[in-house]
Amino acid sequence: MEINNSYSQNSYQSQTSSTKKVDEVNSGGILNTFERLIDKANTNNTDNVKTSAAYYESSNIPSTSSVTYEKPTSVKWEEQLLYPNMKYEFDPGAYEAYENSQSYDPIGYEWITQLRTATNGNKYEDAPEFEAFIKKWMAKGESEDRALGRATLYARAGLLDYGKQRAHQIDEKLPYGDIKQHGFHLINNEPLKNAVMKTLDSLNYEDAYDLVRSIFDGYPENKGVPSSFQELLDNFGIKLEELKKLNPEEHKNDKYSFTGDVNLKDGTDSKEYNNFIFDTLIKFFEDRIEKFDYYVANKPPEDTPDYHEVRDGLNSLIDNFKKEVDGYNGENNGNK
Repeated sequence: MEINNSYSQNSYQSQTSSTKKVDEVNSGGILNTFERLIDKANTNNTDNVKTSAAYYESSNIPSTSSVTYEKPTSVKWEEQLLYPNMKYEFDPGAYEAYENSQSYDPIGYEWITQLRTATNGNKYEDAPEFEAFIKKWMAKGESEDRALGRATLYARAGLLDYGKQRAHQIDEKLPYGDIKQHGFHLINNEPLKNAVMKTLDSLNYEDAYDLVRSIFDGYPENKGVPSSFQELLDNFGIKLEELKKLNPEEHKNDKYSFTGDVNLKDGTDSKEYNNFIFDTLIKFFEDRIEKFDYYVANKPPEDTPDYHEVRDGLNSLIDNFKKEVDGYNGENNGNK
C-alpha cells in the first residue's frame, strides 16, 4: 500500500516524489531521506512543514507498506495569484453566480474575470500611472493595501487613470480599462481639479474617502445612493434659478446663469465668465456644508457620526480652490 502525503500550501504548486520501504526505518534510512527532501525543498520555511518524527509517529503506517513522499516546488512571487480562492473548487455556488452574471452585469463580470488572473507580477500591467501612484504613497509610508485604496478613490473621481490594472475593481459602474468618461476626466477646470487633488492629498485615507463620497455620492442626505458630481451641479443650478425667481430685482442685472457646466472658456475675453464659474463653485461647496449642518441637526438618533471630518474637508477644499483661482488669474494676467 502507498500513501500520498502532500505538503503543498499557498506557496507550493507542483510536487515530485520518491518511494522507500518503511522497513528501512530500523536503520534510519527512511527518516533521513524524508528530512533531506523537506530541507532541500524549503530550507527557509521549516516551520511550515511537519518534522519527520511527528509525521512518522502520527501516520499509523504498517511496517510493510510503501510510502510516497512528495517534494513541493515553490511558486515564484510574481506568479502567485492575488485571489486564489476565486475558483470553482473553492466555492462552486459563488463561481456559478459569477458565470451567470455575464448576462445581467457585464461590467462586474469583466472585472471578476480579470481579477481571477491577477498575480503579483501582472496586477499593475498596462496601468503605469496607477502603479506610479501606488509607489508614491508607499514611499510616504502607507501600506500597499492602503495606497491601493487611495488610488481607487482618485481613479473613481477621474483624477487618476486606472488603465487596465487587475489589483482592485474601481467602481461597480466603471468598466474594466479606464475609458476616461467619468468625473474630472470630463471637466476642463484646472483650478478645481488641482484644488481637489491637493485637498485629498492632505487628508488621511478615511477622510479622503468621505470627501469623495460627499461629492460623487450625494452623501449623506440620500443615504449613499450613487449620484455623480455633475448631477449635483445640475441640481444646484436649478436651485439658483429658483432663488432668482423669488428675488427678481436682485438678479435683473445678472450677466450669466449657471446651468451646472463648470468648464472654463479660453481666450482673453473669458476672464469674467470664468470668475463667475469660480464664484459659483465656491457657493456650491458652501451649500454642501450647509446641507451637512442641516442633516447633522436633524439626523435620526441611530445615525451616530457627526460628519465633522467631511465638513472640514469641504472647508479645506474651498480654501485650496481660492488659492488655485488666484494663481490661475495671476498667470493669465501675465503675473508669475
